[in-house]
Amino acid sequence: MKVSTNVHSLTAQRYLKSHTDNLSKDKMKLSSGERIVTSADDPAGLAISEKMRARVKSNFQAERNANDAISFLQVAEGSLSTMNEVGHRLRELAVQAANDTLTDQDRSVIDLEFQSMKSEIKRLTKAISFNGNNIINENGSVYELQIGVNGTKSEDRIQYDMSKFLDPSTNFGIEGINLKTKESAQNSLSKIDTMESQISKSRAMLGSLNNRMNTVVSSLLVDRENTSHAKSKIKDADYAHETAKNLKDEIGQKATLGMLKIANDSPAHILKLVS
Repeated sequence: MKVSTNVHSLTAQRYLKSHTDNLSKDKMKLSSGERIVTSADDPAGLAISEKMRARVKSNFQAERNANDAISFLQVAEGSLSTMNEVGHRLRELAVQAANDTLTDQDRSVIDLEFQSMKSEIKRLTKAISFNGNNIINENGSVYELQIGVNGTKSEDRIQYDMSKFLDPSTNFGIEGINLKTKESAQNSLSKIDTMESQISKSRAMLGSLNNRMNTVVSSLLVDRENTSHAKSKIKDADYAHETAKNLKDEIGQKATLGMLKIANDSPAHILKLVS
């Protein structure tokens, strides 16, 4: 029997430290809900899961980008809808002026409203704006939308030229028409029909782009769901496993504390031999 070095006590202390450290890790995992709390828990798993977490966050922003684009397209389509109504009025006036029961003086009066409505279509085209910026502007009307989480241009960005839908330069081909004579009123009908056809085509194209953006949003939602699921498998804590492990370490700690007391009390028995 020895009193200088209590080997059993040292062994018990080592196991006690191990159980205490494990309990500390168990508590962190149970309180955070994550299996990987520090990089030491799983270096490779942490690197992979953090990359996935960054992708999920970027996915949220890409979804917001796509929803902003939907709002943008709806603003443009709404203005085109108003132009359609104006076009109907222009045609109505042209049909009225083409009738021989009117005089050229009557047609001049009708033309006043006609020219005013023409100017309104041109003004609407230039005035359409989103987030404080005119959709058609001098700096160009090509818009590039980042709807992916990477930098690949062909796969993560969509580009569209709004001047294809809204071109104020020719005012949809009706810039030079008037209703001052019967002949000019009759000739204007075909140009108004062409204008209305162009506006309807532009609305249809914007509608198809809108549907595409909705599909993009749905795709982003699926991607986020799958990425989050994969990240969860790597990083999230399994509560059944962690709870069982925590209970095991608590039992081990209590048992070690008991053994440490016994080991520390052992040298005291030598006193009986000395006495």
